[in-house]
Amino acid sequence: MKCFIALLVLIHGVSLWAHPVAFQNSLGIMGQHSGSLSHNQLNYSYRYWWAFGIHHFKRTDVLGGPKATVASTNFLLKRWNGEALQANIYGVLGAGKSDLSGETRDVGMGMLQFDIEDRNYYFLAKHLQLEDGTDTHLGQTTVRAGLAPYVGAFDDLHSWFILEWSEKTFFDENPETDVTPFLRFFYKNVLFEIGQSYNGVTKFNYIIHY
Repeated sequence: MKCFIALLVLIHGVSLWAHPVAFQNSLGIMGQHSGSLSHNQLNYSYRYWWAFGIHHFKRTDVLGGPKATVASTNFLLKRWNGEALQANIYGVLGAGKSDLSGETRDVGMGMLQFDIEDRNYYFLAKHLQLEDGTDTHLGQTTVRAGLAPYVGAFDDLHSWFILEWSEKTFFDENPETDVTPFLRFFYKNVLFEIGQSYNGVTKFNYIIHY
């Protein structure tokens, strides 16, 4: 089973980190951390096209750390398989509680994601939004492109160069826009990436798949 997981990570290791649905009966633990926001999530893929998730968001630049916790259902909406590449569209819907506005409110979450990758290149674009029906608590848009300096064998340590553009908006604050180069490393079922943005913010992300 571990070899099977490792093989899937090797084939789709570029964007498996970001997939809200993975292979059937898999468990993914993921985290994204920057200067103003941490987003940790746990996703269980009941089918290859359907998963359940728990998300925890926390402001890391505000005293008291306003946060949101959301349960989600995640869907693979469309997949294209080529001889050497794969493209996907995912949708996520969720509901939970948020005090990112300064008071606790019920919120809904929506996310739409497109990605396309092979073992040399990849591209990803996604948008996530937390809303309470009146106000947006968090809006987050991310666009990434990646390049592998080499294509390794099954048991090698794999690495990627990633360039990311992102924009975050908290409640009624002005948008935060940033560009970040990342270095990504993954070995079997564990992936880690670290970057330093052009605004001087250190960011790191991780994923562990079982």
